[in-house]
Parts: sequence; structure tokens; C-alpha cells
Amino acid sequence: MTPSAYRLDGRLLCALARGGGGAETVRMLRESEYSRRLLLLRALLDRAGEHGGDTWRGVNRLFGVLTDAWRAAPDVTRRILAHPSVGPRLVTTWRTLDESGPAAVGPLPLASVAAAAATATGLDVSIGLTGVPPGVVLPGLGAVRLPDAAPGAALLLRGSPTGGVLEAGTGLRVHLPPATVLGAERAGWWPLRGATPGPRASFLVDDVDQVVATDAERPYRLAEDELRVWRSTAAGAMRLLRARHTDYAAELDEGLRTLTPLRFAEGSPAGHSGSTAEMFGGVTLSRPLHARDLAETLVHEMQHSKLAAVMHLVDLLAEPSAAQPRARYYAPWRDDPRPLYGLLHGTYAFLSVARFWSRETAFVSDPAERHRAQVRCARWREAASETTEAMLADRSGLTGTGRRFVATMGKALAELRTVPLPESAVREARQQADLHRARWSERNRAGRTGN
Repeated sequence: MTPSAYRLDGRLLCALARGGGGAETVRMLRESEYSRRLLLLRALLDRAGEHGGDTWRGVNRLFGVLTDAWRAAPDVTRRILAHPSVGPRLVTTWRTLDESGPAAVGPLPLASVAAAAATATGLDVSIGLTGVPPGVVLPGLGAVRLPDAAPGAALLLRGSPTGGVLEAGTGLRVHLPPATVLGAERAGWWPLRGATPGPRASFLVDDVDQVVATDAERPYRLAEDELRVWRSTAAGAMRLLRARHTDYAAELDEGLRTLTPLRFAEGSPAGHSGSTAEMFGGVTLSRPLHARDLAETLVHEMQHSKLAAVMHLVDLLAEPSAAQPRARYYAPWRDDPRPLYGLLHGTYAFLSVARFWSRETAFVSDPAERHRAQVRCARWREAASETTEAMLADRSGLTGTGRRFVATMGKALAELRTVPLPESAVREARQQADLHRARWSERNRAGRTGN
């Protein structure tokens, strides 16, 4: 497990700033994120060594399990380590080690990563785990169901080439299938499933892993009828992208790895989606209603993954000074003031969303749907242009590279704004923008920022 070095030259950075880059660039960003995880693993080992004692012994043993798994099946272990939800587990483990005192820390999220690698490669090893409903998640594989185990319960995974056993202190035992059939559902075992039908699905439905959700969200296991709807919608979205947006489809084929369905509390907005900097290729989202809307969502979220990976390689934002802290900005797609990092991410995503809808107008035959696409194009190309200008007007927030990146985004948006649209669509988009700004101003008056 040796990390590689990566760099973005001016040509690639320019292509990325225009919202593109292509499949090869996304593959390189995906590989750079994997190398970043290997570096973080090494940093965890070094940090545990500073603690010494039981902490060092525990982390060193988990690191040893990962090393043994790599030697036994490097491709399988790599797939586990590259799974989107492993990133937050590594970061949480680092923070736990970094913030705790010299005394031994409790069970670490790294343990579930090591357990997944051991299970997938059939290692004969025992690993202590902590129960989290619905039981224990093995990232990249699935979840062991332990409905009677209390949250936080101490559990023990005993692996073997013929299948593992998960034991709780109450005497509860669940048998895991052997590594060769981990993809098959059985009593007590929920595997990850393909997001599109067939054994060669390019991305997965990860509907068992709570690490990807916030307190307001509820990941849930899809019943078979729900899974069919998700698969049908996802297949329709990818067909649409491959037929009309081949560049976006190629990037998604290289970068997208998981969709995580979320159940939101009553009253939450529909069409919600999200991704995080440490989960390259992972998207959380509420149930998509239409293939076209899901296609837009996938394009949007892949842009976030790309930009997060770029910002792990290149400094786009300047370090804030004590005399001049980070400013917050109006974002036409949010109800709260945004820091520069969030504004840059949103602008980058909506540049491609506007381009998506610009292309869609040529393919939609229904007049009402065509008008809807034209309004969305007008709305988001103007919104992204506005925020690009705001970022460039801040002389202290961006590095020199960051200013060039944002200026290139602005040029791409200027080209997009030359695409003719009906005045009725432009007018409706402007009305939506004015209503949003008025609502935003009212909501945030007197310091009510919503943060």
C-alpha cells in the first residue's frame, strides 16, 4: 500500500475550471483520493505511536490486518479502502486520536474498515467492533443485522476463509457468508446492491451505512419494490446522459461509486442531495422522481467530488488572517450566507447544471418541459455568473491559482450566456432570482443567518 504523487498542470486545471476534465482526469482524481487515504492511514499509525500503550497496540494491530488483507488480495482491499464511506471513518479516527489524551481511546471507526477488508479477503482474525443500528456496517460490503444489540454494544468479529461470525456479549451470534458470496442476501446479512440491474452495475446502492448521513437524515434499507424504482430511475438517468451528455456520462462512469437513499423528516424539501469532501464518488439523495432530474443531480454531485479532489491537490483559497476573517456571501441557491469555500463549490456545481439544461432544451419535445429546461438554464447560468463576480471582487479570499480558476469558470459561463433563450424563460428565471434574494434578505435580517 504505497501512495503515489499527483499534480495538476495548467492545462488540466483549466479544463477542470470550465467544468470538464473528462474521464481520464476524473480517474486521476479518484486515484489521488485513494493515495490520500493511504497517507492518512500512515498518519493514524504515527499519531497512535505518540499515544503509545493500548492505543498504539490497537491501531498497529488494525493496520496489520489491512496489510495482511492487502497481501492476500490487493484488488479487493483497494476496493474496500476506496469505498466512499471509508473516508469519513479515517478522518473521524484521526480526530479521535488527535483530540484525546495519552490514555487509551475507545473503539475506533478504523476497526470497521479493517473488519471489512478481513471479511472480504477471508482472513482468519478477530476484531472488536461497536454496534450501530441496524447492527454493524462493514464499509464497501454491507451490514450485519443485529436488531437486539443495543447501540454502542461491544461486538467481536471472528473471520475465516469459510465465513465470519459476529458475536455480541449477550450470546447473540450472526454468521457471515464466505468472501466469495458476500453479495448474496441471507439471514442477518444485508449486502450492498447494484444501482442498476445486472451483476456489472457501475455503482452501488449503499443503503446500510449511517456514516454518510446527518442527524436530519435517515438512511434506510430499500425494500425490493423500492429498489426496482431506484434502479429503473438510475438506468434511465444514465441512458439519458450517455445519449445527450457523453462527457458527463464518462466522468460518472469513472467517478460515481455509491448512491445512498435518505429518508427525511416530514416537511423536509424534496429533491435533496449531498456529497462531502472525504467521500469521493458518494452521493446521498432523497428518492428521485424522474430520470432527467436524477441525471441533473448526478452531474451536480460529481462536480462537488471533482472540486473537492482538486482542492486536496491545489490551494485555491488563501489562508484567512486574524485581522480579516473569512467573509460570508449571498448564494442564489441557499437560504443562509455561505463561506467562500461553499460559494466556490456551489458555483462550480451550478456551472455544469446550467450547461446540462442548456443541452436538454434541444432534446425536449414537450413545450412545457422545454420551457422548464430553459428557465433552469437561465436561472443557474445567471446565478453562477453572479457568484463568480462576487468571488473575484474579494481580493483576499483566493490564491493566485484560485483567481485563475474562478476567472476561467467565469469565461465558461460567459460563453454559456450567449446561448439564446426565449425572453419568457429569462424573465421567469429573473423573477425566481428576485424572489429568492428578497426571501434571503428577510430571513437573514438582524443576524438571523440560519447557521
